[in-house]
Amino acid sequence: MHDHNQTAGTSRRTRRAWVRAAAGLTAAGALLIGGATAAFATAGGTTQHSGYSPAIKLVITNPRPGDIAGTGGDFTVDLKALALNATGNQQLSAANGYRPGLNLPPAATFGPGMPDPNAPGLVVTLSTTPQAAGGPNANLAGVFQLNSVTSHNGLTRVINDWEVGVPGFFGKNVPTTLTAYLVRGIAPGIVTGHEQPISNVIHETFRIGG
Repeated sequence: MHDHNQTAGTSRRTRRAWVRAAAGLTAAGALLIGGATAAFATAGGTTQHSGYSPAIKLVITNPRPGDIAGTGGDFTVDLKALALNATGNQQLSAANGYRPGLNLPPAATFGPGMPDPNAPGLVVTLSTTPQAAGGPNANLAGVFQLNSVTSHNGLTRVINDWEVGVPGFFGKNVPTTLTAYLVRGIAPGIVTGHEQPISNVIHETFRIGG
């Protein structure tokens, strides 16, 4: 497992405790990055051409469309990238940077407007992301803390988890739309609308619990 906060060998229970503590630092990291991301222009969402059949299926397991996610503005997002064939296995391989890992502050790889160091092609945006964190087009993959890799019937599965521990930072009792997909290589920090997904593109609306 690659630990970008030098925490190898720590028990899963301890890591989960650190994840929640680290999530409380997300807002501070967002404020620091906000000045840098303000210089980037934002653009509309990414679309796919009809008839495109990707080798990776991206699934959001939590929250589901229409859910009330969490309470008090604190919620979690869980994603799975599923290889559908040998091409998908190659795209999700360790050679392409997909690996188990823990990404926490103060690591330089942690923060909004950044790719996930353990799932470099992941793009996740949230429509209620404040401008201090780069706004709705900021890639939030860099604040996903836990990443794991498994194999099912010879096909790779990459699981990415994000726990938001700053109550209300992304809103309370408000609807929000999450967009997620994978791109080849390293994902951008700010989505421009010109990205070329190698997976399906998910647009899902849920309500952040108040």
